[in-house]
Amino acid sequence: MLRVQLTPARLRVSVYDESHDPPRTPEATPTACRGRGLALVAEVADLWGVAADRAGRFAKGVWFELRGEGEPGGSFRPHRIG
Repeated sequence: MLRVQLTPARLRVSVYDESHDPPRTPEATPTACRGRGLALVAEVADLWGVAADRAGRFAKGVWFELRGEGEPGGSFRPHRIG
């Protein structure tokens, strides 16, 4: 399940799944086809972590935040399309 919350101050994305295995950040080799997800999140997000809520039937979740441009350290600029 994907949950997206947008305010002028931040964008927060939470991703939930049914696996009880904790999230891992394995070292991916240059030719690996997988294993880079959390490393990418950690590199670009202002904050990230493991969700405290289980969101119904889902066993775990990982979330990240991008701060709004006006927030300290923020670079995300929310804008409306259309």
